[in-house]
Amino acid sequence: MRLLALVASLLLGTCVALVDTTEAFACSCAGISTNRALREADAVFRGTVSSKEQVGRSSDARIDIRFMVDQVYKGTVYREQVVASSLDSAACGLDPEIGSTWVIFAIEGIEGEGDRAVNRLITTLCSGNLPTGIASPVLLRNPRPPLDGASDREERSTNTDRILTNGLAIAGIGALFVGALAVIGLGVIWRPGRSQ
Repeated sequence: MRLLALVASLLLGTCVALVDTTEAFACSCAGISTNRALREADAVFRGTVSSKEQVGRSSDARIDIRFMVDQVYKGTVYREQVVASSLDSAACGLDPEIGSTWVIFAIEGIEGEGDRAVNRLITTLCSGNLPTGIASPVLLRNPRPPLDGASDREERSTNTDRILTNGLAIAGIGALFVGALAVIGLGVIWRPGRSQ
């Protein structure tokens, strides 16, 4: 009997030592109705996942999901639409399989920091997205075709415009400063009443 108790305590002690006691944070979100998802979303569309790209590291990491869109129900959506989702499991990021078709409910948001920040559609597992096996609900009627082009190309052109605008503003301020110095210098050199 003592031998059995000893073996049981050794096994229990080994199990406790092997169990990771760090707190785990998993995705937790209540179900959302399609009606509510539609109301809260800035863009709703149906598309097939054509590629995925991981961006960033650690808690700031995200996945950029490229969809080939065939129907738009709400908002501004391009034929090739990139949607961002967190890679942090606690943030309930969406990581669909390439080739799968989804009805996506997304909000507009800023992804990234500083000069690399982009205004992009964002979605999560809690956004009410519908996988391909679910037919589009009656609420999602009157679809329209997406805009031609790719959303990230539009982002790049917007970022280029912003960089050019900032560059021109800095150049203009520099030119004004140099001009002001020249006027002050001429004023000092050519003061009225000063002998030549």
